[in-house]
Amino acid sequence: MVLAKQWVMKNQPVPGTPFNMDMNDPNATFELKEVELNEGQLKEGEFLVETLLLSNDPAQKFWIATADKNYAAGISPGELVPARGIGKVIASKNPAYEAGDYVSANVNWTTYIILNEGGKFPVRKVSKDEVGDLSWHLSALGGTALTAYFIFYNYAQLQEREEDYGKVYLISGAAGAVGSYCIQFALHVFKASKIIAIAGGPEKVKYVESFGDKVVGVDYKDPSFKENLIKAAGGPNTVDYFIDNVGGEILDLGTYLLKQKAMLLACGSISGYNDTSKFVFKNYVSVITKRLTIKGLLLTDNLTDFPKGLKKLIEMIKAGYIDVSKTETIVDGTGENFKEVPNLWNGLFKGINKGKLITKVNEY
Repeated sequence: MVLAKQWVMKNQPVPGTPFNMDMNDPNATFELKEVELNEGQLKEGEFLVETLLLSNDPAQKFWIATADKNYAAGISPGELVPARGIGKVIASKNPAYEAGDYVSANVNWTTYIILNEGGKFPVRKVSKDEVGDLSWHLSALGGTALTAYFIFYNYAQLQEREEDYGKVYLISGAAGAVGSYCIQFALHVFKASKIIAIAGGPEKVKYVESFGDKVVGVDYKDPSFKENLIKAAGGPNTVDYFIDNVGGEILDLGTYLLKQKAMLLACGSISGYNDTSKFVFKNYVSVITKRLTIKGLLLTDNLTDFPKGLKKLIEMIKAGYIDVSKTETIVDGTGENFKEVPNLWNGLFKGINKGKLITKVNEY
């Protein structure tokens, strides 16, 4: 028997507004519960998992309180707060999973959970020995790096050939999980001539520029951001590919910088996740006048290509194209710190991370 700590929704939030993180407030969005779990509760096909690591993703905002059911259904009060992560099987009634196996799965905000193989995002066995750390399965071999892989290979349909080299890339949210991998893909695999990397604050600018001398960091918090961005790009009509994770004003400015018949890859819109007024595309006319291609993307649309993508990512790590040590921020959610899990996740919107933000829940 284990005593599981599990975060559930307490009160339904309004989509597109900040969650109430004051756990002492009766109107708090979340509450922490404890439940006893044991092997005897397992049904056929189920297994008991100890959560080790949690993935922190801006997209969880919509998994929790959906603004668009085309993307996610959202959850109701009393339901577990959704999150992907890495866990260790400690008991099983599923012949495919044995005690001691490590899995990548939707473990939610829990210390222990009973799982099965169902769900939109399937359970996947992972190895502890073939990687530098289990955290790699959430970063360099996880959903964020896979998202970057699919941006380049599936959506932009780039290939490692001469005509795809030497392009100019603009990446917003460049110091984040997806952005930091996109920089490395563009720089090392597709031999970009320039990468304009938008990040928040001098420290984040220094971070993105540390990936290579062809990376030009631009601080969106600087009062002269607009002028600095245009200067970094070399003026309007200079960018071949704009990978946008932010939306809002940055989406408008980035579109202004795109060349005719260039491509906008819409990966996220974090600027509007707590303020829906930012979900506005004021420069839409440029889509017409420049004959732009816009592609929206979701990781789960590419599930069948995961094995292919993971194989490529492993090759990139071995070739030195991906520096995993620079693309993870791991925070402590073990023991009593588990009560801070919602606030640790909320740090995404305060910019506490460089690369992938991961919460450690149990020792491994």
